[in-house]
Amino acid sequence: MNVRQIMDCNFTLCQLHETTSSIVQKMINAKTFYVIVIDEKNTYRGVLLVCDLLKFKDFPVVPLEQVMQFFPPLKEEDSVHDIHPGNLDIVPVVNRMNTVVGVINIRSAFQHLPDILSALDSGRSSNSRRSSQINAKYTINDIVGQSRSILLLKEQILATAKTKSTIMILGETGTGKELVAHAIHRMSIRRHNAFVRINCAAIPDNLLESELFGYDQGAFTGAVKGGQIGKFEAADGGTIFLDEIGDMPLTLQAKILRVLQEKEIEKVGGQVPIPIDVRIIAATHHNLRELVKDRKFREDLYYRLHVIPIQIAPLREHREDIPMLVEYFLAKHAKELDIKKPAIDREYMTAMVEYDWPGNVRELANIVEMTISMSRGTITKFLLPSFMTSDSYQPPLVEDFSVLRNFSEQAEKEAIIKALDTFHGNKVKVCELLDISRSSLYNKLKKYNIEA
Repeated sequence: MNVRQIMDCNFTLCQLHETTSSIVQKMINAKTFYVIVIDEKNTYRGVLLVCDLLKFKDFPVVPLEQVMQFFPPLKEEDSVHDIHPGNLDIVPVVNRMNTVVGVINIRSAFQHLPDILSALDSGRSSNSRRSSQINAKYTINDIVGQSRSILLLKEQILATAKTKSTIMILGETGTGKELVAHAIHRMSIRRHNAFVRINCAAIPDNLLESELFGYDQGAFTGAVKGGQIGKFEAADGGTIFLDEIGDMPLTLQAKILRVLQEKEIEKVGGQVPIPIDVRIIAATHHNLRELVKDRKFREDLYYRLHVIPIQIAPLREHREDIPMLVEYFLAKHAKELDIKKPAIDREYMTAMVEYDWPGNVRELANIVEMTISMSRGTITKFLLPSFMTSDSYQPPLVEDFSVLRNFSEQAEKEAIIKALDTFHGNKVKVCELLDISRSSLYNKLKKYNIEA
């Protein structure tokens, strides 16, 4: 457990240039016995306690620097092991930029005493597990293929990893945009720090701001006591991956632009800006130029994000990599199922190569998983969905398994039925293939009266 998890985010600030009389009024209004002193750059400078003020009969005219004290602050990532009994009256908590983000006081310490004791018992191992959960999982070696487009993609990853610039990854659904983001982080100088990812399309608009920037205690009804840090703050010193940024509402786009320009964030209900050092990698399957033209995406943010664009080719444009991908996913799933990797029928591989893969590598991985689960020693083309092997097969349009909101209602219904048939009613796989949430799928099943 770290200090950030138990600190009190409700505190009062004052500037070095303020008079002690005005600060006393702040204390009275806030009903507090202390204020945190900061300078014009929001950097922590000390603490003023009311008991220290009372030592002076003429405190309204006493210079602030004469009465305030400097308490060595705790870092928000510090462990609870670093809190000592002598510090519990009031200890400021700062981030890497020495900006105050909270305080540890008697109330906050005792309020979380059971958690602190539990953390002390568990030792450092729990901290190690927590940090590993926000790190990149994939490397450049997880990008499978030897085609010209894949080799070019790997060259781009190697080149961009050395820079500090913002990156925009473009590509159809299922091409592996997140995998590329992981690989870039793992090869960058930030690789030892956090890699935080968030899908902008998967979180409701009214919750996305607090997810990205965090919130202070009392910021809104239902806010967790003590507040919460956001994804940007959690990624401080590392990388944040904003997936499907094309679905981000315009109001939040303005705040992302400010992060890029000013290198600081403001929590929901926060008192001061918080400086951060984060590299942004964004991704979308949308045509951002068209969104800008339709005034659904800010033009200034588009150019800020489009510093280094990386375009991932759809699978149908590098079919020569399909056999290698099939072998890769077969070996992977065989290992997970603890079975011998089955043999592959030639007609099965031919069908895989000839199919147009509107869902790209994600769809291919799902099909391979389905066929290996149903195989008995050899994988044949008869295990494939009928739309991949039918004599009357026509390569489906890209839209068939694209984001469903672009479909007409009839095409949408047919796509859902086809996906359910392909995965034998497995709704998790259907959601992955169609790139929709589970709740959206259930709503559409009800809307079209589809039994599943």
